This record gives sequence, C-alpha cells and structure tokens, in this order.
Amino acid sequence: MNKALKGSSFLFYFLTIIVFFILGGMFSGYMGVGKNQGLAGATIVFGYALMYVFGALILAIILAGRLKTKVIVYTNFILFVVMCILLFLGYMRHLELEKSKVPAQQKQITPKPTVPVQPVLNIQFDNGMGQGFFSPNFSENDKLYFYSPSNPNAWNGLGKVIDSLVFFKNQNGQYDIQYAPPYFFPEIVKLDYDWLMIKVLTSGKFMLEVEINKETGQSVLIDKFSGKLIYWPEFILNINSVEILDEFPQKVLIKPLENASINTRPYDFLQPIAVRGDWLKVNLTDKDFSSLDQGWIKWRSDGKLIIRYSLFS
Repeated sequence: MNKALKGSSFLFYFLTIIVFFILGGMFSGYMGVGKNQGLAGATIVFGYALMYVFGALILAIILAGRLKTKVIVYTNFILFVVMCILLFLGYMRHLELEKSKVPAQQKQITPKPTVPVQPVLNIQFDNGMGQGFFSPNFSENDKLYFYSPSNPNAWNGLGKVIDSLVFFKNQNGQYDIQYAPPYFFPEIVKLDYDWLMIKVLTSGKFMLEVEINKETGQSVLIDKFSGKLIYWPEFILNINSVEILDEFPQKVLIKPLENASINTRPYDFLQPIAVRGDWLKVNLTDKDFSSLDQGWIKWRSDGKLIIRYSLFS
C-alpha cells in the first residue's frame, strides 16, 4: 500500500484525472450526450466526464498499490504524452472553430436587399409559401449560424459555418441585429416587436433550409433548435388582420364550402380566428375592431398564399 502513496503514484493519479477527463468529454460529445439540450448540454457532458474520471481514478489507485514503481513511472510518461496530444488536438480544434466564426461588426446595420457578395448557394426564384417561418431565440443564442445546403454533412449539424447573424440588446432593452451579411433580406423584420421571421423551405431532423433572401431565393441551413419553427396555420392565427386580394377575388362565406352562402355583412377588417385546411375563419369587424359577424375565406390555393396579411393594427 506504501507504493500507492509515493510521489510517482500521486503523479499517476493526477495524469489519470486529466487524461480521462478529456477523453470522457470527447467520447460523450462524440456519442451525442447533451446534444440539443441548450445550456444544459455542457453540464451533462461535464457530468459524464467526471464519471469517467471517477472510474479511472479508482482503477489507478488499485494499480498503484500493485504495480512496480518502474512500471508506474513508464505509465506516467505514456499518460503525459497522451495528455499533450489531446491538448494539442483540442487547441487545433479551437483555432478551427474560431476561424469559422464571423466576427461581430461594431456598428449596427439594418438588413436591406442587396446583390449577394458571395456565391449564391441555392437559388430558387419560386420558393412558394414554404412550410412556415423560423423565429430565432434571441434570449438564449446571440448568434445564428448559416451552413451550406449543398454540404451533406451540414444536414446532420456537422457542416462548416459560412456566415451568421449576430444579435445584441440595445439601450432600450430590445434585441436587435448587430451584424448581418449584405444579402440578408428575410420575409419579416420588425425587431422593435421582436419579430424576425425567416421562411422555412425544408425541415430536416437537425437543420432547416431557410430562404435568406426573398428577392433572389438564396437559401442556407440553420440549426433547427436555435429558435422556433412556426408553421403557416399557427402564424396566420397570430397576425392582426387579413385582406382579400384583387388578383384572387372571393367572397366571405358562412361555411368553409365552395357552394356556401355569401355573408353580406359589411365590414372593415377581417381577423383570423381558426384554420381548417385551406379555409380561414375570420371575424368581420368595424374600424375599431369590434366584432360584427363571422365567416370563412380561403387563405391559400394550390400551395400559394392568396390573401394579404397585416402583422399589426
């Protein structure tokens, strides 16, 4: 037992703790422990790494009492080399991640339509309605990273960052955009009301393909769990009012049927209250938004939006 209390043994314990803590963290990360758990993910990985350390330390104490001092010295040398290699690999990984990040610009810019200064990654000039909208979680993530849709690994969350959005809290306590690429021109930007809606084209297991420029159809991939995916029915029910378009004329009906009777009640505004397939139940209101009656209109047809919506009164 005296061998377990020698200086070489204590060095053996120390190196064991360091090496197996790093290995435990790396293995836990590789196995996906804590993935998509937000801030709790790091704590979960840390806990698993400590479990590896505890098991390895118990084994090291047992071995130190049984192995010859010469063997322990050789083992310390091997552990030291392994530790140096792991630290070097960790440092190189850190440099790679830092290089891939887009530095936040110091001055605030307002997103506006511009000609893309980077190669357009995926242009579709008629993306249609898409599946809905993505709203970033400003309070938990101050950056929204962009990935290339043409990179197969990106769909599994392993792609290389090609650009980003950077958010900050202004002096009024509201979230705003500190940095955005010049080609960033999303569907809806109204950050004084915490509205930033990016059209979702494709939904994957880990990633979303979103339309990052509504004029060119340019798209990128983003982390599905860095915000909220809002499908069209939910979105349309949370806007202030809708309007029938001249190019898609229709009447307010008393039922969601093509041959239903027309609701002839005069109104000023139509406010969404329910969705059934392509049909939208609306409140007919006056100028003060007092309810007068209810009816049904079509909000989409053949996968196209056929009404105009107003976010606010």
